[in-house]
Amino acid sequence: MRRVAKRPGAARLPRMAVAFGLGLCSFGVVLDASAQVLFTDDAPKSAGWQGRLEARFLNEFETETDGGDEFKAWRVALEGGGEAAVAEAFRVGLRAAYQHASYDFHLDNSPNLPPAYGGTELPRAPFGGINTIDVAPTASASIGGGVSLEAAVPIRWSGETGARRNGFAAGITGLLRWQALDTLALGAGVGVTSQLEGPAQVFPVVALDWRIAPSLDLRTQGSFVQGGQVVLVWGPAEAVRLTVSAGYERNRFRLDDNGDSQDRHGIGEISSVPVEVGVRIQLFERGYLDFRGGFGFAGRMRVENANGNQLYDEDYDAVPRLGLALSFPLGGGSRSRGSSGKGDGSDPHGAPWTPAPSVIDPDAPPALP
Repeated sequence: MRRVAKRPGAARLPRMAVAFGLGLCSFGVVLDASAQVLFTDDAPKSAGWQGRLEARFLNEFETETDGGDEFKAWRVALEGGGEAAVAEAFRVGLRAAYQHASYDFHLDNSPNLPPAYGGTELPRAPFGGINTIDVAPTASASIGGGVSLEAAVPIRWSGETGARRNGFAAGITGLLRWQALDTLALGAGVGVTSQLEGPAQVFPVVALDWRIAPSLDLRTQGSFVQGGQVVLVWGPAEAVRLTVSAGYERNRFRLDDNGDSQDRHGIGEISSVPVEVGVRIQLFERGYLDFRGGFGFAGRMRVENANGNQLYDEDYDAVPRLGLALSFPLGGGSRSRGSSGKGDGSDPHGAPWTPAPSVIDPDAPPALP
């Protein structure tokens, strides 16, 4: 056997808004492995400069591809960013992240090991350590009536350790955000990005922040990098809250020049739909510790040659995953969204500051995980 690794006259508005937001979210989650989707978190609004820093760790246990190959992986990431007002109705900001992912494939070197790509089995471990750097300058402008325009220029470099060829992808993302009610904000937009050895891609951008009840929130999380998640947060006390999330992750990266001549300087791609439950512990004002566990569904692994031609493309089984994240605020200024619900301490009338999750993908050139 082979082993390889959600006023008067507006009573129906909340329902309509939530249906709109969730419909877009659902559309994004079911895109196939070659597509992109971006979920953004609720934009911070403060009188001065304000930001955050987050460190994350994720372990994915061993899984098996349809071709019988087995692999496992772990990731560490550091993400930070902030924004400040440069005029009464105009803000600029910057987000940046670094992630290292390590993949471990298991081969038994049997005589039946395929000599080259072309089938459902891998001829060799296609990649090992993957480094991803994301930078995204951002800008937002209030145009009145609770409506704002937001834009970002996401830039990503992603490649295997030792990769020497181009690993850059860049694009532009635009979002129209509407504060429909004190407890409901939603947004929609579009993004376009280049991709390694492939055509530019256009993808939907979705934002939703709904306080369903004082102890229940539904929102999207992510930054201007592909990926992110829809999260339901519940808890009568702010000190400890439970979370349920579903999202999308995809990373496309440059391979190094070692190994098989077919995949030398080639392209690797990993995507999945993570579904997780977790607990969020408030350590201090706007500082959180998150524990999450669940499964990555609809996983897919792809390997291409240096020209972007397919060498290997297989689904893999649902993979168990465990992760933790530590986030804390940077800068001052109080955030206020005008919510009538209780907050997390940053503003007694504001929504909680929610750390963006994953810049993996975020090629959303979530976000890692």
